[in-house]
Amino acid sequence: MVYYAAMDFSVAHFSALFLAPTCVVGVLAAVHATRYLHGEELRRAPWFWFYFAGTLLAMVGVVLSPNMLLFLLAWEAMGLFSSGLVGFESESKASRLATWIYLLACHAGAVCLILAGVMATRPEPCWPAVWYLALVGFGLKIGFPPFHVWLPEAHPAAPAPASAVMSGAMIPLGFYGLLAFFVVGPMRLSVPATVLPHMGWSLLVLGSAAALGGILFALPQRNIKRLLAFSSVENMGVIALGLSLAAWGLHARCLDTVAWPAFIGALLHVLNHAFLKGGLFLGAGSVLRMTGTLDMDNLGGLMKKMPGTGTLFTLNALGLSGLPPLNAFASEFLIYLAAFKALALGQCVLPASAVLVVLSLTGGVAAATYTKVVSAVFLGEPRSDISKVTETPKRMVFAQAVLFALSLLTSFAVAGWAQFKFGYPVLTLTGIFYGLLLGLWAIRRLLPRGKEHPRRPTWDCGYAAPTARMAWTGTAFSQPLADTFEAILRPRVHVKHVKGLFPGDSAIAVETDDAGVTRFWGPIFHVCARLFQRTHLLQNGSLHFYVLLMIIAVAALLIWGALS
Repeated sequence: MVYYAAMDFSVAHFSALFLAPTCVVGVLAAVHATRYLHGEELRRAPWFWFYFAGTLLAMVGVVLSPNMLLFLLAWEAMGLFSSGLVGFESESKASRLATWIYLLACHAGAVCLILAGVMATRPEPCWPAVWYLALVGFGLKIGFPPFHVWLPEAHPAAPAPASAVMSGAMIPLGFYGLLAFFVVGPMRLSVPATVLPHMGWSLLVLGSAAALGGILFALPQRNIKRLLAFSSVENMGVIALGLSLAAWGLHARCLDTVAWPAFIGALLHVLNHAFLKGGLFLGAGSVLRMTGTLDMDNLGGLMKKMPGTGTLFTLNALGLSGLPPLNAFASEFLIYLAAFKALALGQCVLPASAVLVVLSLTGGVAAATYTKVVSAVFLGEPRSDISKVTETPKRMVFAQAVLFALSLLTSFAVAGWAQFKFGYPVLTLTGIFYGLLLGLWAIRRLLPRGKEHPRRPTWDCGYAAPTARMAWTGTAFSQPLADTFEAILRPRVHVKHVKGLFPGDSAIAVETDDAGVTRFWGPIFHVCARLFQRTHLLQNGSLHFYVLLMIIAVAALLIWGALS
């Protein structure tokens, strides 16, 4: 049997680790929602709070369930209540479509989990089949490609506080389910060690696809919440890569050198993603409430109008990019160290190399993606009228600030534990980086200040007074990098060419569709629709024909029963 007991991780600690994001992000999102809901939505606020409270209670039930039956009931309730949040703005056609897709994903996942539970209770279960069924069931909630298609639709449709809870705390519960059934938890099954390679390879493949695919499709997005939704897919991929490396470390019996650091790095990334992504969705909600749009190409210059929201959004984005010394750096650093240690020991070389390559590429594209968001939304010249925009109410800024502070405390605590446990200098490096930042801030504060008198040329072709039309939009900023991955993204470019001696306006628009829809589920559903269309021939309205079909079916059953 798998010697999970060697990984000294109690059930109480494990449950608390997933319960904390649910409670913390849920409470702070509720604080933000008290001012987010206003105007026309105030009439429907009781329904929001009903679905919101039901979702949080179901999530708590998932974590605290002592057996598989209660877990599945709480899991299904979580999907039903959260679908009410997705369809809260039911007047919108996009919201109704997103709710329908989300419900399909929830129920399909529940079916796979029920089948996995039934197979696990057989006298001699086929454990690889149980694992893959559970992986599909929980993967539909996590958002592994190609099961992620509900995420980019549901998050833009749901209110921002609901998106913060669903992205920050709900989708990582899929990892809780996998770990609770197969690694540690009150529902842990007696899984043989032969399943570990299946765990390692499947999580490595799905994690790599999620990490790279998620951030690549986040890069060209114009809607802030849609971009953050694809970024959630990317972060779930990072967690899966850490767990994959932990499984390979267990298989190679490298507990303290590979399995433990990778496992703790993955779990720390669960907390970092919960706090940071929750803060980003709340920040996007604040931008929507103050400006009325989430289109980055129509925003800009909001840092002067919304300094609190802009600063916190920037810090959360930098932290989630994995750049030192901010938050996700500590968790990804532990996964990096585990991979390098595996290579140094000559153990699980191929998985460790793949993890290093994927994490490196993902980190670079993530930094470019979040740079695009911050620059297009909060910096530069405004591309629309923001004269009436003001900072959001204090409690909305307070919720974002607390989430960022908690992510800092979590990173420092786990970095200190890692340095004590393994001797890795995570805390030392983090402290040095923060010391440098504080030193630069102090130097900046001590510099003399006065009224600036910029020198400008007399003419300079009009560039002395730049306007928003002279600045790059978010789409223009990311397009050169997106063109590099054109074979994967397959963007649709619409160009309005310049014509005539005195041309009018020219324009270019780039749209990138979700590959999971256009290249996987779309063709499958198209084939199924054609097949079902042909079955309509059986519904010809003739009563005699229906009776004949019933007689044929009964005869076939009798023959099958006699032969068996």
